Amino acid sequence: MNRIFTEQLEATLQHRLAKLYYLVGQDPLLLSESQDLISQMAFKQGFDEKNIISVDNNTDWNALFERCQSIGLFFNKQIIFLNLPDNLTVTLQQHLQELISLLNEDILLILQLAKLAKATEKQKWFIQSIDYEPKAVLVNCQTPNIEQLPRWISNRAKSMGLTIEEQATQLLCYSYENNLLALKQSLQLLALLYPEGKLTYQRVQTTVEQSSVFTVFQWVDALLEGKLKRAQRILFGLQAEDIQPVILLRTLQRDLMTLLALSKPLHKTPIDSNLPIQQLRERFDQLKVWQNRRPLFSQAFQRLTYKQLYVIFQQLAQLEYATKKEFSLDIWDRLAELSIIICQPNNIGLYSQSR
Repeated sequence: MNRIFTEQLEATLQHRLAKLYYLVGQDPLLLSESQDLISQMAFKQGFDEKNIISVDNNTDWNALFERCQSIGLFFNKQIIFLNLPDNLTVTLQQHLQELISLLNEDILLILQLAKLAKATEKQKWFIQSIDYEPKAVLVNCQTPNIEQLPRWISNRAKSMGLTIEEQATQLLCYSYENNLLALKQSLQLLALLYPEGKLTYQRVQTTVEQSSVFTVFQWVDALLEGKLKRAQRILFGLQAEDIQPVILLRTLQRDLMTLLALSKPLHKTPIDSNLPIQQLRERFDQLKVWQNRRPLFSQAFQRLTYKQLYVIFQQLAQLEYATKKEFSLDIWDRLAELSIIICQPNNIGLYSQSR
């Protein structure tokens, strides 16, 4: 299987149109653009029908199977696009197996999934699909994170014939993180305003507007990493979006419980001791912590002690009580203070005195 990023898709299509594509991720812009690019190339190569199905409990699989066997009666070649649910039940897997068994040169299959776990890749239908098309293409349609976004902007600008200064790229990252559609529109506007194609910091600054869209998970990740400024910025964004504070508390609580399970001492340990990093790798495997999140927990381990972790849990419980019972209006201020505790644990004493 060929695993690529969306910016590599066009060149890959010029080289060869595969018989099977996986679009994996949840970014609306990347999913839409990838599907359009594949479809456009397929139409150029004689595909004259496109069938788009969002798979659910009401999907008529028999009609789909019959459609695969009816090629030549009503059309020559067809694209079948299936938007798969997160939960691939045993029944759904069996349907996919039967569908794949009916594929041929006149059918182009595009499967869209929110994520592709290792367990999914071991399922019979998936193995069968790779046996059918060893050169299947998996397109990563996940929204670029803050480290990946500069590269995405640079590649997008280059494809549009634009040159962009590094500071201008950083400003676009700051202004449009997690909002690729707004970022694309901003680049299109800049291309119209400056047809010579040179984007300086000053030019970008005059046109951008704050359009970042954050998730609760990014706030928790920033806390684990100890990135206070980023955590505060995300928290401010979540507040502006009217996210319910209890959602933040529940999400944070889940990862703190994981942190607690990871830090369970092998023997009696002083409360002021740092969390034990020597047992992390084994505990990660036992708790099945995702590989991309392990560095986040590792950074929290290097920063926190058992005593600090206890204080964090105590404050989290108080915040949850304030949210549910007191309907406290200063909940967002207290969430900001909790962010300081987690990112800069040396401030715990000052916080306790203020309360």
